[in-house]
Amino acid sequence: MRHGIAPALLTAALSGILAPAAASGQTASGATAPPPDAAPLALTPAEYNNTVADLFGFPRDGDRWPARPALADRISPRREPSKGVFTAPPPPPVWPWRFPAETGSEGFEGIAEGQAPSSYQVEELHLAAMHFASFALVSPTFFACDAWGALPAAEQAACAWASLGRFARRAYRRPLDPGERRRLEAFWRANAAAGPLDEAVALTVAGILQTPTFHFRIEPRRGPEAAASPLSRWELASRLSYFLWDSMPDEALFAAAEAGGLDIRAGIKAQARRMLDDPRARPAVVRFHHQWLGTGDVLLVAPARRAFGPLFGLEPRLATARDDDVEWPAVMGPVRHSMKLETELFVERTVFDGAGTFTALMTDHRGYMSDATAPIYGDGAERAKGPEVTRTIDLVVASIGRRKPLTLYPASFAADERAGVLTLPSVLALGAYAVQPGPIPRGVRVLERLACMHLGTPVQGAETALPPDTLTAESTNRERTAAATRPGTCNTCHRTINPPGFAFEHYDAIGRWRSHDNGQPVDASGSLTLAGGERIAFADGVDFARQLAASGRVRDCYVLRWTGYALGERIDAAAPGLGALQARFRADDSIEELLVSIAGSDLFRRRPGAGATGGHE
Repeated sequence: MRHGIAPALLTAALSGILAPAAASGQTASGATAPPPDAAPLALTPAEYNNTVADLFGFPRDGDRWPARPALADRISPRREPSKGVFTAPPPPPVWPWRFPAETGSEGFEGIAEGQAPSSYQVEELHLAAMHFASFALVSPTFFACDAWGALPAAEQAACAWASLGRFARRAYRRPLDPGERRRLEAFWRANAAAGPLDEAVALTVAGILQTPTFHFRIEPRRGPEAAASPLSRWELASRLSYFLWDSMPDEALFAAAEAGGLDIRAGIKAQARRMLDDPRARPAVVRFHHQWLGTGDVLLVAPARRAFGPLFGLEPRLATARDDDVEWPAVMGPVRHSMKLETELFVERTVFDGAGTFTALMTDHRGYMSDATAPIYGDGAERAKGPEVTRTIDLVVASIGRRKPLTLYPASFAADERAGVLTLPSVLALGAYAVQPGPIPRGVRVLERLACMHLGTPVQGAETALPPDTLTAESTNRERTAAATRPGTCNTCHRTINPPGFAFEHYDAIGRWRSHDNGQPVDASGSLTLAGGERIAFADGVDFARQLAASGRVRDCYVLRWTGYALGERIDAAAPGLGALQARFRADDSIEELLVSIAGSDLFRRRPGAGATGGHE
């Protein structure tokens, strides 16, 4: 058993690998921190897991990975599943590693100012590296020779070193410099001298997976000229791959970088188009939209059984306390997962298989549903032609973890009830309380996320002024919200916040369309003025969504969000070069062309803070 000495061995060896950068400061794991005058981007949890899968040549599906090698138990303790009240849930998958979420910035991961590493995160990075390292021995792409385990010892060692050098180059996403190569070789020799070759290979891989060069994807440069300098061809390849794939470059992108193909704008755009045609672009684009809309949190929504139990065939009142531990979670688990998957499938189909336009993203009334969410859509939904999609979901019912399949199928919804992402049940349920819809959170979501309007912090005690979340009100939800926010201290903000929230009063707290509220016809009309003076008047949520799709302010905000996401930094609205991207997108509705334009822009090709000052065509 070597897992007891592995951390000490790695710490000592890593200090040798990283010696030249040691002046920058050591992290808790022994890995060197970036220089204090730089803000490099750390891999997000999704990027880390995708990169590890691509490094080893395994699919992005833990069920299709090989079993955890026996060597892993010798060098790394096995992570045990948490205990349930009655029984343990299924053991965690071999992939992905479950890291703590990033703090984030305005809802987005991968933004430098939203990355605040903690000792817990550093420990998780060490544990993940030790867990994944032994998979190198069963990887279809790691070894540079055939049948490594059957070779004579000397040939084994030579092949292992060649394989490690190739692995480090791919993990660092650039060629190693001579000093790095010497230190890596010394690390490998120390491990090989300390025990069996298979353990030495795994421990060396674990060391590579714990270096800052692997964890940080834009390498800092010192000096006043650093901010004005273009990215190196290797840095640009990484920025492009993490922008469009949430992962490392593939061999074609590495080859383009090495040949100078990324030195010209046309070469970058050609690679961006190729990458958007690759299946890896689909989950990356979907992931952006989850963060843009906040729908990654839909698994946490908690509609009340007393309000929605009958919709799913349950009595609103409990016969026993145990009913709420079993019946309602068994209903809501699939509903929540279906809402999330419907969002993903809608975005993927619209961007990659449908019109591919921002207008369609905001207005299309076709999507997906499941038997779990069919009661929400009601009679306004019709099953459409197209293949079904089945996913495995995780549920916890009565403190017992379960896995079950969930099948979704294409559907067409009434055009006067649904229009694009804002009328998806996931978005609507997030903007709601347990019983009643929430015009205020719905309005804030539109203004902040879609119109880039910063509303500030609510006044102290604002929550206490909200109307009670009850089924026994004597007026409509709109009337109660308007009355609660009418006082002068509230109205200054709520005259802007309320109208976009009231636009969605046709949808209850779970996203079901309704024509009446508390026996009265729903009034979802209104008007508002966006920042910059653009005025919008609307009849209801569908009309509002269509006008937002055409709004210059909303389109400019969408470009700003994508550009900041691509660069990993908050972008000022007046950043040089951003206006040209926004003007092009106002004229060209294509989301794919927007992403290609961002990749070819001077903003993308230069370091944070650099101006847009031309560049090779």
